[in-house]
Amino acid sequence: MRLVRPGRSAVWTRDRIEGLTTAEVRQLRDNAERLSEAEIVALCDEVLKARPKGVVKAVKAKRPAAA
Repeated sequence: MRLVRPGRSAVWTRDRIEGLTTAEVRQLRDNAERLSEAEIVALCDEVLKARPKGVVKAVKAKRPAAA
């Protein structure tokens, strides 16, 4: 399986991608998509799908009571 075109400096494997933070994997995926690297996009999707989904809770500021 060819992961990177000849001349590119990085060779991406699933193990290497799994070592990245979620934000880094998303950025790598975006870059790979922009460069038409379908294999890397697929690897990133697999890694992201296997990661737990974080829940971000919005904190609402309490408004003072109207007088």
